[in-house]
Amino acid sequence: MTNPWLHFAQYLTATTKPTKEAQYQWLSYCLQANQTSVYGKTYQFASIKTIADYQAKVPIIDYESLLPWINKLLIGAKDQLFKGDVIAFERTGGSISGGKLIPYSAQGLADFRQALLSWLAQIINQYHLTFGTVYWALSPATTKPQLTEQGFTIWGGDALYLGRENLSAFLKLSAVPLTVGAVKNVEEWQLLTLYYLIYHDDLRLISIWSPSFLIELMKALDRHSITLLNILNFGTVIANHSLPPNKSAAKRLGSFLTNRKTRELWPHLTLISCWTDASSNSLAKVLQDYFPNVVIQPKGLLSTEATISTPNQHNKSLLCTEINFYEFLTETGQLYLAHELTPAASYQVIVTTNSGLYRYLTGDIISCLGYQDDKAILKFLGRTGITSDLVGEKLTESFVNQCLSSIKGFATLCPNQQQCGYTLLLDKEYWHINKALLSSVEQALCNNPQYAYARKLKQLSALTYQLLDNPSQCYLTYQLAQGKRLGDIKIPALLKEPWQTFFSY
Repeated sequence: MTNPWLHFAQYLTATTKPTKEAQYQWLSYCLQANQTSVYGKTYQFASIKTIADYQAKVPIIDYESLLPWINKLLIGAKDQLFKGDVIAFERTGGSISGGKLIPYSAQGLADFRQALLSWLAQIINQYHLTFGTVYWALSPATTKPQLTEQGFTIWGGDALYLGRENLSAFLKLSAVPLTVGAVKNVEEWQLLTLYYLIYHDDLRLISIWSPSFLIELMKALDRHSITLLNILNFGTVIANHSLPPNKSAAKRLGSFLTNRKTRELWPHLTLISCWTDASSNSLAKVLQDYFPNVVIQPKGLLSTEATISTPNQHNKSLLCTEINFYEFLTETGQLYLAHELTPAASYQVIVTTNSGLYRYLTGDIISCLGYQDDKAILKFLGRTGITSDLVGEKLTESFVNQCLSSIKGFATLCPNQQQCGYTLLLDKEYWHINKALLSSVEQALCNNPQYAYARKLKQLSALTYQLLDNPSQCYLTYQLAQGKRLGDIKIPALLKEPWQTFFSY
């Protein structure tokens, strides 16, 4: 393989318009393939002839509803949620909840690869990526695979998710060896990652999850700058990785430390793909400051359970109608299909996948921003189940995300039980920008009628603020101590617990 970029340039797939007929064709194929599974027999997949049949016979479910089948899969039972073997389990990585094990079928993994590789082929064409290296945080940093008692893999590594036929191309393009993702010591992982990134002046693309992931790497670059200069000048060995010297890279690092321009380090960097919606919005602004000449592309809505949307050539997050069947639930309980969404309206996502999730209520709340090529443009608003209620105001994460959209940097709202009100946690570094916005945040919170009424009756005290040093790093450190994975920790916009739980100074 002379040019690994060409390997991926061929993967761009034709998109399916989300008509009722096209979506039912996908659903029918899924149900037929799995009709002999225990779940399929229970809900009579073989007798389902229309979408209306499907909605009548198969209930909307959450994770707890699937546990009886998943627990059987974990002890080696066959053909429970889908026909065929479980290839692996993946553990959800939400910062608030987490710990749910999701089974993957061979077809479910193939669907994930289709979405990933089609997106990659698209940006190769869009940004003329024909040379250079890439940093993709696919492997969960500082985490290693685990096995269930029956020998099933929990997180199977890059070969599992990418497919062995694609792994060699990924390895050739990757600026950071995939083995670095298995280094458990966070400081060693940071040094290794930064060394390899700086080593490659031909870095073209960075694909991560949370903006805080890369922001904290850049802060670590400042903390470890002298150590990194020594390594690049003289070489060393860290965590069984031999690091040869690179004088040119050391010179570029020196220029960056003087001029504070990331273009000095990576002159060819074109695109950063990461979360930019909901609670990631304020951090994406900070990331853009670090990389002012680089396109920050919204990642789309990807979760352990399903790939819901990916960005297109206009950096719009479009619904992936090629690989799942979707329903969308309104606050009033009405159901809509993928071609029936109303612009500006918000919905909960219900998905059916080839990995055995049928009418699965994901907990994700999205807004439809309109349509492009007949496909819905989605914006992630937040998660259900994250609600704070001191005196009946019932603040939800999706609502708080909107209230904090003007804030830059770390911004999290949390209840203040002692004062019976709310405290806005802010990064001290951006106080000079955010202090003028506090009154607008309080006004936005009052768009919730119950909050406004409670403030009028003085049941709730006025919004206060708390400035924190390095709050992102503190939150990441706390979550790492709870066993969460560095790569997919998302900083929430709303906490239900006192802020001191997460930030101790």
